Amino acid sequence: MPAPQPPESPTGAYTDSPLDRLKHHKVIEWTLAYAALAYTMLHGAEMLSSAQEWPHVIVRVLSLVLILSVPVIAALAWYHGAKGLKRISGPELAILTVLLFIAGSLLWFFSSRATEKHEITSAQTAKSEVGPNATPTAATAPRTAVAVLPFANLTGDASKDYLGDGMAEELINTLSHVQGLKVPARTSSFAYKGRNVNIKDIAKDLQVGTILEGSVRAAGKRIRITAQLINAQDGLHLWSASYDEQFTDIFKLQDKLAKQIAQALQPSLGEAVQAVVAQGPPTGDVEAYNLYLKGLALVSAPSVPNFEEAIIYFQHAISRDPKFSRAYAGVAEAHTAWYRLTWEYNKHMVAAVHFARLALALDPQSASAHGVLASAAGYQRQMFEMEIHNRKALALGDNDGWTHMMVSNSMFSNTGHLRKVLEEAQRGYALAPANPTVVALLGLAHSVVGHDEEAVRFADAAVDLGYPSDGLSVVVVRAMHATRAGHYAEAAELWSGPGMGESFGSSSAGQATQLIYAALADPSRRGAALAARDRLFPKSAFRGANRTGAEFHYCMIAAILYSLINAMDEAYDLSNQCLDDFEEGQVLRAGVIWAPEWRAFRRDPRFQQLATRLGLMEYWEQYGPPDDCDLKDGKLTCQ
Repeated sequence: MPAPQPPESPTGAYTDSPLDRLKHHKVIEWTLAYAALAYTMLHGAEMLSSAQEWPHVIVRVLSLVLILSVPVIAALAWYHGAKGLKRISGPELAILTVLLFIAGSLLWFFSSRATEKHEITSAQTAKSEVGPNATPTAATAPRTAVAVLPFANLTGDASKDYLGDGMAEELINTLSHVQGLKVPARTSSFAYKGRNVNIKDIAKDLQVGTILEGSVRAAGKRIRITAQLINAQDGLHLWSASYDEQFTDIFKLQDKLAKQIAQALQPSLGEAVQAVVAQGPPTGDVEAYNLYLKGLALVSAPSVPNFEEAIIYFQHAISRDPKFSRAYAGVAEAHTAWYRLTWEYNKHMVAAVHFARLALALDPQSASAHGVLASAAGYQRQMFEMEIHNRKALALGDNDGWTHMMVSNSMFSNTGHLRKVLEEAQRGYALAPANPTVVALLGLAHSVVGHDEEAVRFADAAVDLGYPSDGLSVVVVRAMHATRAGHYAEAAELWSGPGMGESFGSSSAGQATQLIYAALADPSRRGAALAARDRLFPKSAFRGANRTGAEFHYCMIAAILYSLINAMDEAYDLSNQCLDDFEEGQVLRAGVIWAPEWRAFRRDPRFQQLATRLGLMEYWEQYGPPDDCDLKDGKLTCQ
């Protein structure tokens, strides 16, 4: 005789205890079966998303719906689970659950393999379409290639822009050391500050798949940070978070933010970030860090950098923390940039070298300090030391377009290896295509190689990006272009105009330049240009410290310009006189000597003697002669 069934209520539910109800209505079994089904559906959606290139938001929404449906399924089973007893037994339901979990696992395995294969295929396709040296675009760049933009200043006080810049810079410093991430340097991403540029365009320029942007609010001693990761392909947010901390906890906040960003990009990167942040903050003194950020903002100002005030901030930071390496490097960089404007070597480059060495003593991995020492070595004609520091700077700052461009510029000014000059300039531009100075220097590299159309195009682009129209690099490009086009009056005006320095036009070199170009326009005036050589450049009775770097630079420009009117005796006589008068702390910075116009100057047998005085012959013996020249048995011959 069959066992009696428990009585039912009018609604059909059992009247036993809740535990019996769970058992007889198979609430747990139905919930597990639903979980297996959801698991399978989720991985199936991931496979379709990868194959059809659906936006990531579709899978995220589906995941949320499936999770929120769990209590709904449990409730339905609680009230209606008994209705399925006649159709599906307990063992059948268990088998179905196991099978669904197996199917979901298989889908996960194949979807991950398919995604990996798709990424490799996409990268290979992109490479085959644009050549072996191609770099990924925003459409093919992985999510782990991320550009960090300056954080917006929402304090209402423009003087606190440095807070947002500092937050972004510290994230760049941390994330760029995480293996598995590609992070463009400050030089690259900060070029977009204050410009209304579409996220997709920035990602395309910088060859990244993700953009990190954020904002900073500060009130009293508290700071509030909001950050978000944006998918460069569709503009959708991948992750966002807000933080509200005491400013004294800024380093902990930066570390926490870096960890969450890396994990949002790829969950497995958490430990890698932990290893980086474990090395500690740049300084243990928050106020020293604050002073450093203020100085850095003044050095990096896009309009008119204030080097003098920046150095004061850096030095105050050093006084608070004598072991703060970045502050020493900041002083060194500020003095180097200041020297390029004033040519006062003893005032600026001597100080730059001193602080760069102090920075390296505290942090041997400082790319900027190596860059400063490379520039200083070039100015002092210490070619081997220049090469050593250039190589170290590149090894440490390979993601920094500015580092590549400074190496290019030092080779351009000194070595004559023009193909390498252009290669490094192009690498710098690829990393920082919106930085106006980087773009201007690429134009200069093209000009010296003889690529006139490209040179003018990049010079114009640099001005459009904010580079001064009378800036030195742009002026030289336009002067060379005018010379090649036979527009000699225009070229003379450019060479002796304000772009060459406030005093050049009225200097002896400026007057000589006008006369040389007048002779190019009218050969009958050649005699006047030659006669002016002794009048404008009399044999000096005082040397060395009595002359400035600017005067030496002007002297060398005038010397090589004489070769344009085939006055080789005057050109070499004046070149050697320049070296006689300015022996200490100067070097031939007129890099245009390597341009096609000065082939005759380089073909002259006296060029080897001049190169020997400049310390170039030993360098060429080890690293190879300048382009289009041959060095054999100690004899240099140029085409």
